[in-house]
Amino acid sequence: MHSAPATKFDFEDSYAVGPSAPAPEAAAPAVYDFGEHSLAVDGQVQRGLNLFLPLKSPAQMPALFAALAAHAPTTQKALRELHYVHFARFVPTPDGSALIVVTEYDGDLRSYVMDFVAVLGDIFTAILEFVKGAPPLPVQRYPEEFWAFVQRNNIDVPVWSAYPHMTVIDILRARRAR
Repeated sequence: MHSAPATKFDFEDSYAVGPSAPAPEAAAPAVYDFGEHSLAVDGQVQRGLNLFLPLKSPAQMPALFAALAAHAPTTQKALRELHYVHFARFVPTPDGSALIVVTEYDGDLRSYVMDFVAVLGDIFTAILEFVKGAPPLPVQRYPEEFWAFVQRNNIDVPVWSAYPHMTVIDILRARRAR
């Protein structure tokens, strides 16, 4: 065991994956109502996706990250070309039992998800091969089932933004104007 807290995930190490004991059951996302204490600003164009993906086994995290790495050039190109994704990342839980896909984007969730089906369907299909309770695959063939899965597994929390009324396109346009 480590004597100090880990600062990065090493999925080959017993800290992230754990010994051969069974994986803890990953909890389903909760719905949080922040009411008047929301960090979001009225009329804000950015939204957040926090897609909670419990793995079939934490031992699969290295293979999942290898699949993500293999698809990284395609993923990066698609994210650049969509022109409404501010940020995106794949976050493993400390125990390796789940992956959280975290993105900030402009617009509504359904349109965003359906664009991902069209542009990044192969990548989401590859990810979902590792996920417990995944929808039927490939996602391109079952977009409505994928949409329902995203709705069930998204942890919907407000996003604060320093530029709440600016889309990615607005930001790029302002940068080009300089």
